[in-house]
Amino acid sequence: SGYVKALLDNSYKGDSTEFVAQKVGSKEEAEKLYEEGLDSEMSTMTTGIQISEELEAEFREVVKDVYKNVKYTVGDATKKDDVYEVEVKCQKMDIFGPTMESFYAAVEAYDGDTSDEDALNEQIVIMLRDAFKDTLANVAYEDEQSVTVRVELKNNVWTPNEDDIKKLQESLFDTEAANVTP
Repeated sequence: SGYVKALLDNSYKGDSTEFVAQKVGSKEEAEKLYEEGLDSEMSTMTTGIQISEELEAEFREVVKDVYKNVKYTVGDATKKDDVYEVEVKCQKMDIFGPTMESFYAAVEAYDGDTSDEDALNEQIVIMLRDAFKDTLANVAYEDEQSVTVRVELKNNVWTPNEDDIKKLQESLFDTEAANVTP
């Protein structure tokens, strides 16, 4: 239970306290994992787009804010054979659906210069950043649900089941709405 909470707190809140206390890794390793998670999310959202370092830093802060607003409670662990099952109660954040809706409306309404590709790319990322900020200001959550995360011993290391982690991520965010096009 503490292990799963440590992983979630580090991944989403950037809080390495339990990560270090549970001896999952050092503070430096925790920070590296957190930053790698942000890097992965950033590359997903800005693939192939050249933007200024300043805008990238601003967008990264918005992603951090989205992560910090996830809602989960880690329950007790139950041992079954060689596996611990940890119940995580969470409320799905409706962030992507409203963000994409707002973003597409902004893109459709855009009447600026489209001849300079770099400037246009910057403007697109600004519209996406602003759409996230606006949605986050009044973000809604769905009803609480429960996800079981199995922690298994693999090569003498306790490891969360990848499918369970994927299911948990899908239960934290409305990621399915991120792939919808207008």
